[in-house]
Amino acid sequence: MSKLAVAEVCLEGVEPRLSVRGFWVSFSKVFAKLHCRLVHNNISRPVNGKYRCWTCLQEFSTDF
Repeated sequence: MSKLAVAEVCLEGVEPRLSVRGFWVSFSKVFAKLHCRLVHNNISRPVNGKYRCWTCLQEFSTDF
């Protein structure tokens, strides 16, 4: 077997895991959206299917 074939065979059983950095990035996005929805009250009218918070400038999609 060549080195490439051996490397492919060794990687077949390995499943990708979420990295620690990826976890914190996704957690911070969820926390920021939750914080905005609970604390801020400056929400715009829906434009093109999205709401915008004028305090933190996050966009939220409409659910309809």
